[in-house]
Amino acid sequence: MIITASIIIYSTAFLLWFVVWYGATGYTLMRTNKLLIFPWIICPLFLIGNLLMTIFFGDVGSTEYEEGRFTHLTDRASIAVQATASIVIVATIVYGMSIKRVPVHFIRFMVYTFICVLGLMAPVLWIPIESPEMFYILRHLQTVALNYGLFFCVAGIAILLKDLVTHGDVAISFDDHAATLANAPRDVVQKDERGNNEEK
Repeated sequence: MIITASIIIYSTAFLLWFVVWYGATGYTLMRTNKLLIFPWIICPLFLIGNLLMTIFFGDVGSTEYEEGRFTHLTDRASIAVQATASIVIVATIVYGMSIKRVPVHFIRFMVYTFICVLGLMAPVLWIPIESPEMFYILRHLQTVALNYGLFFCVAGIAILLKDLVTHGDVAISFDDHAATLANAPRDVVQKDERGNNEEK
């Protein structure tokens, strides 16, 4: 019964991934950003891998064993949160000072990341110590949430890289005159530099 429940979890998560990806406009973005193909494909592969592991090797362990499995999830979730926070900081600088536009698609995937990693993994659920089956079910639910969050984060990174490449000729500067020159045609920049040299 418990093994069947975990099989249902991964089967549902596999199908739901494509629905959520559609809701995140992932298919539309993939037409212009081929990097998004990697998270779109790899996440379902991990879900299938866990599904197969559950079918052939799945078994409920003792309470101590099942509780100990959460250490791996929390460690990876902490890494995911730190990485996502760092990416958001970098994106704020890049979009705010260089590209200067609201990154709607990037924000969408980052929101999905935080929903999965924080909203579905951080809440506390007290499980009776004599119920290792509940630990087992919760472990697989949080595995799905973590995989979703990780690959939503990867998708956000792919969008950020695409925007950096597209706007790679824009320079970052705190000086208005330097920023104007950075975005000006080359011949204008050369004339301005000659003018400055003559004044000197």
